[in-house]
Amino acid sequence: MKTIDSPVVLKTLKIIHIVCAIGWLGGALSMLLLATDMPQGDPDGLHAYSAALKRIDDLLIIYGANGCLVTGIVYGFTRWGFFRHRWITVKWILTALMILSGTFVMGPCVNGNAAFDMNFISAFDGQFWQNIKTILFWGTLQTVSLLFVIVISVVKPWKRH
Repeated sequence: MKTIDSPVVLKTLKIIHIVCAIGWLGGALSMLLLATDMPQGDPDGLHAYSAALKRIDDLLIIYGANGCLVTGIVYGFTRWGFFRHRWITVKWILTALMILSGTFVMGPCVNGNAAFDMNFISAFDGQFWQNIKTILFWGTLQTVSLLFVIVISVVKPWKRH
């Protein structure tokens, strides 16, 4: 029986963790690109873009973020530990902040826009466009944070505390 610290288990865990991170980052970049190009005054286009944002959020962001969280928890029980290194602690803090802001700030905006009746929305509907601004602002913060987490995962700065 393989232990959690065996090379095969750690490599498998790493692969799953990286695939989840790729999905999360790819989803974040895709959502930013879509949100910056919302078709003004085209109800069908707004509906399609809003539906696409929701699908990306539901399938890439949520699964990728939760996959990273779960594999990170499993990693915590290996020789890497939960808070053994400062860079891991920073990853935990940023991951928690990204998941919380995604769940409680961006998620309601994405879901709210997908639920709008596009036949009655005007190009100047305040709530719809405020949601897009929120998605862009927090999406940019999340994407930069994700890139930072990836960099510190590779570089592993800040020696043991």
